[in-house]
Amino acid sequence: MQQTKDTRQLTWLLAWAVVFCDIGTSVYYVPGILYGNVGDDTPFFVLLTTIGFIPLALKYIEISWRNPEGGGVVSIATKALGPMWGCLGGMLITTSYFLTAAISAVSGFHYIGSVVHLINANIVLFACIGLLALALLNIVGIRESATVALVMAVAALAVDLIVIAISFWQFSPAQWWQALRSFAPGRTLSFRELLVGFGAAWLAFSGLESISQLSPNMRFPLRRTAKWAMMGVIITTVITSPLLTLLSINLLPAEIKATESERFISEVALVSGGFGLSFAVVLSASTLLLFAANTAIIGAYHIFLALTNLGFLPRAIALRSATFRSPHIAIGIATTVPIVVILATQGELALLGEMYAFGLLGAFVFSSLSLDVIRWRLGRRDLGFWVGVLTTSVILIAWCINLVEKELATLFGGVLTAVGMSVAVGVRRAWFLDLLHKVPWIERLQARAYMASEALVDEELRGLVTLADAVELKDLYPSSTLLAVRGENPRLVQEGIRRAKGMGETALYCVYVEEWPGLFAGDTPHRPSDEGVITLRSALQEIRGKGLEAIPIWTVSYNAAEAIANAAKALDVDAVVIGASQRSAFYHMLRGHVVKGLMKKLPHDCHLMIVN
Repeated sequence: MQQTKDTRQLTWLLAWAVVFCDIGTSVYYVPGILYGNVGDDTPFFVLLTTIGFIPLALKYIEISWRNPEGGGVVSIATKALGPMWGCLGGMLITTSYFLTAAISAVSGFHYIGSVVHLINANIVLFACIGLLALALLNIVGIRESATVALVMAVAALAVDLIVIAISFWQFSPAQWWQALRSFAPGRTLSFRELLVGFGAAWLAFSGLESISQLSPNMRFPLRRTAKWAMMGVIITTVITSPLLTLLSINLLPAEIKATESERFISEVALVSGGFGLSFAVVLSASTLLLFAANTAIIGAYHIFLALTNLGFLPRAIALRSATFRSPHIAIGIATTVPIVVILATQGELALLGEMYAFGLLGAFVFSSLSLDVIRWRLGRRDLGFWVGVLTTSVILIAWCINLVEKELATLFGGVLTAVGMSVAVGVRRAWFLDLLHKVPWIERLQARAYMASEALVDEELRGLVTLADAVELKDLYPSSTLLAVRGENPRLVQEGIRRAKGMGETALYCVYVEEWPGLFAGDTPHRPSDEGVITLRSALQEIRGKGLEAIPIWTVSYNAAEAIANAAKALDVDAVVIGASQRSAFYHMLRGHVVKGLMKKLPHDCHLMIVN
């Protein structure tokens, strides 16, 4: 019970605070970025996108409680579309996290620079130093606290509301009328201009996906906690984002909007309430923005760890510091990429804002579409389902617009995602390991790691044998058939029994390969998994009483096909029997399977039999 209390600590209020600390930062830089694109029509486009934000936010409630393990787009896309699509969603959201860290750090120091003018000339330097400091804090083990998030969120919301209240209180009737009119376009917009502005304005709601990462920490009942937390996010975001955008465009002089676009909100506070209110905005905004940068770093390296656990990234990424036990390599990557982006763009917020769209909207599309697919499978055809489909269509349109219009975003996000997916596919298919294992000294170290693992077999498997043991037993229990098992498959075992009996033999070899990168996986030696032990014992039970002696073999390798082929050679069999995978054709196209490897690696006189 104590464990449940400790891990499920987030009430709806604390969950709201964590999400608002992320999504609430957008208002500090989005009005200035949008103003550079659409001018005085900025409030109209933010309001227009708010209409699409609300149904998407409601979908994230369901995404959160359907995935109590967390994982966000990775989990929901994996369940709905398959592991490779989940991996792709993870790459997209990681791209968004990189840009969140970069833009939050740059924007945070822009706000500090409005008070400490020395910083203005060195924004890029201070932003990079800030990210390095956050990386160090994460490696040492400092984590975000939900209580700290609550204090910061309440303080920021309070300052925002004070700015809004004071500004509107000072409005004359003419200014009220002008403000209301700015929620409508000030000129006739072409269809293309409407689409482009709509696509760009989604930047105002970045951070929405963070609630789906909090599921493992929310209190039960999860559905209610997620619902109330998101309702709080919707209400506070709808109040602050459109109204602060409206005030930025209506209160600030043209010359300020042209030269101070990085810190519109503090300038609004200065115009409405003087230096004191402006300083309060700077303090809350800069703190919240750096907090959001830290959240992005944490989110990025947690995605790395999730993809590593799924076998899409090298396990070295998940290695932990011997001193602090933190994933220092993952943290280093999650920090290095945003720093490189800041240096490459020289901290230009408009440029960073354009680059943001690819990963953000891509992750929104995959999350929303995946929930639609799950609802369809469950037989949902109600109004909520069709509203969800419409929401997905709207976000997809916005993403497609940005793919065409934001060429730099498409180039940056596309290249980063393509590199990430290439690495993921390469790791899953062992391309890189195949190359590395051709290096003699790596091969020797790998062999020692495997030998250390197999030394555990007598203790762990209780009667099951290693390949070396099976070779020693070959003269005593000869067989020409090697059964390669992966999971319980009675039909496969029966086929192996029929072949062995048909050949007049009294023994049947049965091998299970534990796929493990060994040298590159951190802790060695590798212990047999529960799946391996259960699979071999199940096969042993099937073969017993059939007039055959089963030789159940456990072995470990970075490549299953390589291990099975080596076992076939060492045992001098003339047939290897394996089961056909139930995976989809698309999965095989990306992942590869053992059949291709065996066709290349088996001896020419050894037959390969596949059992459906």
